[in-house]
Amino acid sequence: MEFFKSFIGIMAYASLGFTVAAAYLKINKIWKRKHNAEVADSVSIVGNVIYVIPLSFFALNYIFIAHWQGLIDSVIWIASGIVYILIGSRLWVQSHRHKTFWTRLKEVLKLERSEVGDLATSFFRPSGSNIILSILAHFAYIDRKLTVREKDFIQSFADTWHMNFDWTEHSRLVADHQPAIFFKMHKKVEHYLDTSPPVKQVSQLIDVLHVLANIDESVSAQEKLILEEIDGLLLSYVNASDAQARFAVVIAPQNKKQDSAIAALLPDIEKSEVAGGSGYMIGSYYSKDYAGIICDQYRALGFFTIEITHDSPEIA
Repeated sequence: MEFFKSFIGIMAYASLGFTVAAAYLKINKIWKRKHNAEVADSVSIVGNVIYVIPLSFFALNYIFIAHWQGLIDSVIWIASGIVYILIGSRLWVQSHRHKTFWTRLKEVLKLERSEVGDLATSFFRPSGSNIILSILAHFAYIDRKLTVREKDFIQSFADTWHMNFDWTEHSRLVADHQPAIFFKMHKKVEHYLDTSPPVKQVSQLIDVLHVLANIDESVSAQEKLILEEIDGLLLSYVNASDAQARFAVVIAPQNKKQDSAIAALLPDIEKSEVAGGSGYMIGSYYSKDYAGIICDQYRALGFFTIEITHDSPEIA
């Protein structure tokens, strides 16, 4: 038993090497950036003071009971905490060197007080909140106009999540051609789903879009069209087996010149055998009408474009 206690004591002293290494690596990561104001402001002085105080009492207690391993460990972390406090006080930030330590400390504490609720607020703010607001705004502008009810409804989410929403940026959508707004919203939703949001959140977004569509007590033709496509896209994420893209848009080159032009326009899409011929499948969609809009865009560029169904390929 005595041998075992001696062994543990030796290992405890040896483990102090890991403590030194850990403290060094943490400080080293920030040390070379200590002159950067943003880095200095990212260090919580209050948090480090709260961290150092109990460690100091532990150190005193270790002295009284002659627990030297614990004392050394506490001293190492106290020293580490003091270094962080000095960095957080902007001691090495060039633009603040002319100020006294207490002046810098008051400024930093004021900044920290203003930011103390940020983490708590984020717990009540859904992931991808910026993208969600953008999706709602794109949907509201899908008919190239924004009603007061639509704006108030979307703004209520921004206010609840304590976010500043730039309406000016989205108001530029009015100048876009109708198909461009459809395309942009589709891309926004795809980007949102690429962030792997919670399934429950995606289901809620479907409900919110339907409320937004009916908020004026009438659903425009544009809203109905995009809603059908977006519903399918979101439902395929919630229940992959229940919603599958049925319509595909294919560009069929009519000569070598067109073949080269399409390959340059769509470099990430490979030519394949489709519907008894060959072509470039540029996308799969849930709404026949939406697929028709995509077809029209490429036909306007002079390409022979067809719409097929996945279950029974045929020219639409």
